[in-house]
Amino acid sequence: MWRLLPRRSLFLALAGAGVLRSSERRLRAAVAMTNITPPLGTNIAGSMRNHTAKDIHDELHARCLLLDNGRSKLAIVIVDSCALANEVVASAKKQIEQATGLAAHQTLLAATHTHSAPAAAFLFQSKPDPRYQEFLATRIADAVRLAMLRLQPAKLGWGVGREPRLLFNRRYFMRPGSIPADPFGRQTDQVLMNPGLGNPNIIKPAGPIDPEVSILGVTTDAGEPLCALGSYALHYVGVPAGIISADYFAVWASQMQSRLQAGPAFIAILANGCSGDVNNINYLGLERKYSPFERMQEVASVLAEESVRVWRQIRFQEWVDLEATLEEVELKVRKPSVQEVAEAQRLLQGAPEDLSDRRQIYAKETLQLASYPDLVRAPVQAIRIGDLGMATFPGEAFTELGLEVKRRSPFQPTFLIELAHGYYGYIPTVEAHRLGGYETWRAKSSFLEVEAAPKLVEAALRGLTKLHRRESR
Repeated sequence: MWRLLPRRSLFLALAGAGVLRSSERRLRAAVAMTNITPPLGTNIAGSMRNHTAKDIHDELHARCLLLDNGRSKLAIVIVDSCALANEVVASAKKQIEQATGLAAHQTLLAATHTHSAPAAAFLFQSKPDPRYQEFLATRIADAVRLAMLRLQPAKLGWGVGREPRLLFNRRYFMRPGSIPADPFGRQTDQVLMNPGLGNPNIIKPAGPIDPEVSILGVTTDAGEPLCALGSYALHYVGVPAGIISADYFAVWASQMQSRLQAGPAFIAILANGCSGDVNNINYLGLERKYSPFERMQEVASVLAEESVRVWRQIRFQEWVDLEATLEEVELKVRKPSVQEVAEAQRLLQGAPEDLSDRRQIYAKETLQLASYPDLVRAPVQAIRIGDLGMATFPGEAFTELGLEVKRRSPFQPTFLIELAHGYYGYIPTVEAHRLGGYETWRAKSSFLEVEAAPKLVEAALRGLTKLHRRESR
């Protein structure tokens, strides 16, 4: 006797009974974009001191790519934000699941890391507005809900190019005695971040770059460009303080649309690869002066040129497998000692609310970290799109982490996306912790245990291996 089933349950039942033939397998896809620009006066993240928005250069967005192969769905949402607070991610995912049925592991949420967006997480002295956090979570969910309404037959493919000219490791070995004390009064750092142009004390960069330009292309069934999802390991470029901007990520998106001569329904989405120790400044070379917003235009143009070259070589497919895993990795927190808390309290006696002294800023960080839990659970996601692998890191991962995952991944190629599913600060290598430097100084921006990097790398590889084994069956 037949009973009525919801559409999704009926589909699964028919698939399990072998009623759905392989000839009926078709990929569907959709894109959507929601505006997440805040009102003027909102706190802007990205600096040790707080700034407020006084102007808007370009609007901020949450950009979504939704894929549906008839068996499973995946949503990838990249947000014009410096970092997404864990509670924002949790709220957005709950709303997405309630509205669309997509489970947490089927959705990838990540920030671009523009430093000219509202504080969506508590970073240094930039406190997020709870009203904006609530608004942001809803608009992220709205992007997925809108995409769900727009699904259409589609084709996809991927490719990888190279663009090394824009990338420079920002940590440098310096001549003895040329590195100042850290904010805790210690003179143990062996590397210096952003040492200044033409600094005669620079010896060499302290790490590599990852020049790969990863592109996932999606077209309509008729072959019209629908989406270009890119991943590139480069920090933000930067704009003048107090001005809201999505940085070069949004300029690249606009360039991709014009260079591909795509229609108004096309949306380009650029995610940040593992770039926690990489930026666009060549401290060993001669830098010309840029006018405001000129550098991000230049970076986006160079990157878009290589991205379009990759797009032109993509072989588009009508159907691919879609699967994802999400693992929470238990990590220790580097908490201050009783003595360090006492010293921080001493340094802050009589201090103003808005701190400018670096030692006092880190003293305040010390007091805030004292109330952190001893352990956190950091999410790591792995995704399979046909023969393509994707893996995420939950913070600003050093480039070596992405390079290692790519080298050891069973999927070739493998794309990396950092700042995904929340914010857990910098993720330096174990060796980088030994060398010291800004990215290792204990703060809300760097609090995970020294061994966090290898644990997160292994989690990413576990997820990719699990998905690859399923593919092999």
